[in-house]
Amino acid sequence: MSRFGVRRLLTLLIAIGLLSIAPIGASAQTQGDVDVAERNKARAEARQSTEYQKYVAVSERLDAAVVEYDAIHQEHTELQFRIGRMEDTVDRYEADALDINESARQLVLDAYTGGQTNMIGSAFSASSIQELVTTQALLDLATKSELATLDNLAAVTRQVDRSTTELEANKAEVKIAEGAAAALVSEIDGLYVEQQAILNAADSALSDAISDLRQEIKAKRIEDDRIKRQQAQAAASVPGPAGGADPAQTPGFICPVQGGASFSDTWGAPRSGGRRHKGVDMFNARNTPLLAVADGTVKFSSNSLGGLSTHIRTADGVVYYYTHLERHPTNITSGQQVKKGDVVGFLGNSGNARYTSPHVHFEIRPDGKAVNPYPTVRSAC
Repeated sequence: MSRFGVRRLLTLLIAIGLLSIAPIGASAQTQGDVDVAERNKARAEARQSTEYQKYVAVSERLDAAVVEYDAIHQEHTELQFRIGRMEDTVDRYEADALDINESARQLVLDAYTGGQTNMIGSAFSASSIQELVTTQALLDLATKSELATLDNLAAVTRQVDRSTTELEANKAEVKIAEGAAAALVSEIDGLYVEQQAILNAADSALSDAISDLRQEIKAKRIEDDRIKRQQAQAAASVPGPAGGADPAQTPGFICPVQGGASFSDTWGAPRSGGRRHKGVDMFNARNTPLLAVADGTVKFSSNSLGGLSTHIRTADGVVYYYTHLERHPTNITSGQQVKKGDVVGFLGNSGNARYTSPHVHFEIRPDGKAVNPYPTVRSAC
């Protein structure tokens, strides 16, 4: 075959090869690829829907309401602490005033038994014990020590008046805070109902779009929290328990609230009795199932502070603590082994949280000592 014939043959073979390849390129898009493209298109359209925008608005308001509630709850706790201290101060000053009054009465009695008629007349003409101690007759009778004591009565009385006024002002602020908290509790409960109603009525495309939204929000919060923790650790010489648990201590951790929850970092916030917050408060609808975050031994308990509680101790000695529960599960008993994902309680507001929005107070205690659970929980919820 001539060189020209060979060249033509090669050209023909290449052309045939290209023709055989072309259909393969056109058919490379499988049905699965088509389905994914259609789902993505449906999700994009769902993001433009009124219900999706409504869900976004409800979720944003819900998160804001929880932050507002945490701030009011913290303010309320601080006010209660101040009121307790102020009541102690008022009681102490009133006791001092009673002691001084008793000293004045004893002087009057001594004057009566000693026949001091001018002192007796002053006692009858005085309208109060405070007025009596300022009379010259009583001052003439008092010794130097007694005189110093009597001089303190006016100062103590003024302090009682000031402390009582401040106490009443603090109590008025508590009433305002309680009213605001009650309004937020009602709003939060309503937002959860509204949010759930949207989810219940959503078609698959809207459900997918909402799921994507949740993942986006979660990823952003994790990144924001990571930056905050880095800044906090850079500012502190020793991060300590506020930095949270080592991830190696909580392997495979899952969200303790089924379906997620609204919460913020309130580690170390003041609590009643001079305590500090040692957990994270996670808000959701009443009776939302609470899940075991790890395999372990479960223990149920109850007390006036935490109400109904659940403890899970892992084989590694880490304790997970859930409290303010609405109820315990009926198919599990204390001392039983549970698996990660088992329902170990139901979200409520028992104990000293009975006037708050339903939530679970959740703690992580490696080696029995509480650390900030927020970083761990945020990564999973």
